[in-house]
Amino acid sequence: MFRKIATYTGITLLVLLFGAYFYAASILKTRSRTKDTCTTIKVTILDSALNRFVSEREVRDILIRSESRPIGCLIKDIRLNDLEQMLNSRSAIKRSDVSISRDGVLSVSITQRRPLLRIESRGGGFYIDESLYIFPLVNTFTSYVPIVTGYIPLTLIPGQRGKVKKEEAAWLKSMLTFGDYLSKHDFWNAQIQQIDVLPNGDLSLSTRVGGQEIIFGKPDDVAYKFGKLDAFYQNIIPIYGWNRYSSVNLKFADQVVCKIRKENKK
Repeated sequence: MFRKIATYTGITLLVLLFGAYFYAASILKTRSRTKDTCTTIKVTILDSALNRFVSEREVRDILIRSESRPIGCLIKDIRLNDLEQMLNSRSAIKRSDVSISRDGVLSVSITQRRPLLRIESRGGGFYIDESLYIFPLVNTFTSYVPIVTGYIPLTLIPGQRGKVKKEEAAWLKSMLTFGDYLSKHDFWNAQIQQIDVLPNGDLSLSTRVGGQEIIFGKPDDVAYKFGKLDAFYQNIIPIYGWNRYSSVNLKFADQVVCKIRKENKK
């Protein structure tokens, strides 16, 4: 009987001893974690090969100079979502993902906006990305996308960023369809140098080779109209040469209307 009591007592003491040990260890671990701080910031620009609107150094400086100032802060006090929102408010940054490791490394991944067009208006120069987001040009990097000038039906003010008004979005969306087509076709992307919006809303395209004014009409039926222009290049240019015509009009269905240069009318 005495042996059983001694055995149960020993087991109980052993269980209590292990319980006390793990409890003390958890307390020490918790206390040590509260003392862990952010020691460094690691920035990765995921699409740096395509655009260089922001650099790793700029992102790091933004975080260091912000009110949050993560370097030296306790890990438990760093609000990752607030840091992401702050970075996303920068016009050229489309998305940021921020995380922190147990050893105090704050990791930041940046995805930049991808412009499809550049607009030059009275309010200044702006890029437009695939989501209809407008942001001002930056001094550190120029994205070589088609430039749109002329009678632009948008109300833009210097430094504007964000979405346009609802009544202006339809025109901008059609222009982005135009810009997206160019970005997916290397030849046209290289050939079309500038897009001028005429008072009636038609597009006049300036080309790098040929010197003709391309009257595109409204920014619709993009693939069809470029197909007609391709037919002109493939079938007319080899016969009459680049210098015979001053303009090529793609507005009309099932035809291409060309205007002969004055010096060639003889």
